[in-house]
Amino acid sequence: MTSGLKLALGAHVAAHILLHAALLTPPSVLSRVRLATLALPAIWALHLHTWNLGLGYVAAVHALWATELLLFRNPRQDFAVLHSGDPSRPPTEDRKTSASVHRRDDKVDEALENITAAIDETKARARAKSVANGSHRIAWAEPYPQDLWNRFLWVSKLVLSLRYIGWSTSPSQTVLYSSQPPLGSAKSRASFVRQQLFHIGLCIGIMDVANFYQYFDPYFQIDTSIDENFPRRLAGFFARNHLSFLSPRFVRISCLMLQQYSVLSLVGAIPAVLFVSLGALGLVGDFWGRVESWPSIMGSPLAIAHRGLRGLWGATWHQLFRNILVGPGRAVARVLKLPEHSTAAYAIRVAVAFAISSALHSATLPSGVPGISPLRYASFFWVQGACVLYEMALVKAAGRLGLMGPRPDWLELALALARTVWTGFVLYHTVPVVEDELTRVSRILGLRPLYILSLPE
Repeated sequence: MTSGLKLALGAHVAAHILLHAALLTPPSVLSRVRLATLALPAIWALHLHTWNLGLGYVAAVHALWATELLLFRNPRQDFAVLHSGDPSRPPTEDRKTSASVHRRDDKVDEALENITAAIDETKARARAKSVANGSHRIAWAEPYPQDLWNRFLWVSKLVLSLRYIGWSTSPSQTVLYSSQPPLGSAKSRASFVRQQLFHIGLCIGIMDVANFYQYFDPYFQIDTSIDENFPRRLAGFFARNHLSFLSPRFVRISCLMLQQYSVLSLVGAIPAVLFVSLGALGLVGDFWGRVESWPSIMGSPLAIAHRGLRGLWGATWHQLFRNILVGPGRAVARVLKLPEHSTAAYAIRVAVAFAISSALHSATLPSGVPGISPLRYASFFWVQGACVLYEMALVKAAGRLGLMGPRPDWLELALALARTVWTGFVLYHTVPVVEDELTRVSRILGLRPLYILSLPE
């Protein structure tokens, strides 16, 4: 390991420690504004240093996440961890030992005798809160703790919760579990683990086929156009399997997208299996060990039929960075005093989110390599943002013309097909911008895809 890389990793670790320390500081010591003023410049300075030393992508993600937590949000006042189970017997790691806890337990006992659909949270920001879900299972929310150890555990969960799963993020939010499954039993956990293991095997198989295919397609071996015809041997393979109608561009785009889908799915599925299994053994608490804490990273493709590109980027594709991408745009809209659900606020959120996403993804490309164009790579995200805004403009225009009311089934089906075709058209003409740069990087750096199983040639 070079000295420069060691220095970059040290600065990155220091930034993580600084964010942790900032969130551990109680509001009684430093207000939100003072905390952000003191901590954020130092965190950004450390990450700018790591960016210059080759950790651009991870540095940018953590810097934006720190900004989300310290500037755009107020977790010490507004956030609470959601728990399932009897709040009179919370997990050991969350149990309070002060006298105030015993007073809270008395209130909880009283609440258990008279369960209601929701508990007024205005009473509960200073104490653990209990609410009832649709199956009459008690849930409780843990606000910012007062004692240091529980506060450390609380903050550790927060900095790892990029999607805010298992969190209440607003003091006015009514915490109800009626729309969620109950806490998983041993059987439901076993079923979940089996399902995830099957998903992991499927994703590894898809990656294997896609990686193996790249050894036979010259597009992945030499600098050539994505529309270049297949060589005779590969063209013969497609012809024998009645797939000759597929264009070279479509096959190569599909190869990339299947790889990306599989990798991102594994990012969520592997830790899900690990922690849910540990939860079944009682080795981790409900925050990490319950099934509901691990929804799939990738969403349903049906969202594309319902909303087109807005469904693709807002639901089908992974939402790992949704909060850090949308937060800055939401803050700009608040500064401009725009209504949250107005068209102008939506346009600002979309434009800022895709602009930041373009910078993040461009940071994954190696710097100083001839033939690599981060600007061309970033243009993919600019075009996607513009197309999403175009979709939104069409929806607003249809609403003003009174075309958003109930429709017959045949028209809904036709619109779903039109949205799917439109999304495919945009991707067909824009994904090559990304794929060209990625394959060029692989060729220049001599990276070769790995595969496990050798398929018949």
